[in-house]
Amino acid sequence: MRIGRAFDIPIRLHWSFVALLAYFALQALFAGGWLGMIETVGLAVGLFGSVILHELGHAQAARHYGIRTRDITLYPFGGVAALEGMPDDTRKEIVIALAGPAVNAFLFAGALSAWFFTGFGVFGALAAMNLVMGLFNLVPAFPMDGGRVLRAALSEKMSFVKASGIASRVGWWFGLAFIVIGLLTGSYSLAIVGGFVLFAGQVEQRRLVALIRRGWRPPRPGGYPHFTYARRWSVT
Repeated sequence: MRIGRAFDIPIRLHWSFVALLAYFALQALFAGGWLGMIETVGLAVGLFGSVILHELGHAQAARHYGIRTRDITLYPFGGVAALEGMPDDTRKEIVIALAGPAVNAFLFAGALSAWFFTGFGVFGALAAMNLVMGLFNLVPAFPMDGGRVLRAALSEKMSFVKASGIASRVGWWFGLAFIVIGLLTGSYSLAIVGGFVLFAGQVEQRRLVALIRRGWRPPRPGGYPHFTYARRWSVT
């Protein structure tokens, strides 16, 4: 479901996000009345507004290097920015990957300052959300932002394919750990994120294999090829 555009990039909502928002709104309504529902919806809007800005950070950094973004889609577990290409240098990939968490750091500072001067709890909650979001995305679980930084750093010392394989295996173990910890502690949202990391990592690996089978040759260490439609994954 398309909800608008930002910097000429379409913003879309997956139906599952709408369903989850309705569920939490109704749950808050029965637990805390209309005031509780309004507060819950406000926090949800603030959270996913932060996700949009996080993805726009990736998109604007990519645009700086001449790479367009096809669209941004919001899911319950986070956002996906579909870039229409990849940079030809690992240092550019690192900049693009870190642009999202950098936006979260800026939002964290702004919300924390607002909470300090106003005392409104919603600003404190928004600051905490952006702190967690920014730090969590730096976990080296490919294809999250930290995992892409890991692959880019490894590609400076070895082939792109080998670096991708190592980053994918690290991401797989992180995803499995998220699932196990989430199920053992009752944090089912963490378990869902773990499943997403496993799924997204497999998608990225299959895409790389398909490119190689079509005759694409991996670049030399320190460089990325130009090919179309590279999905940029991140989670809340």
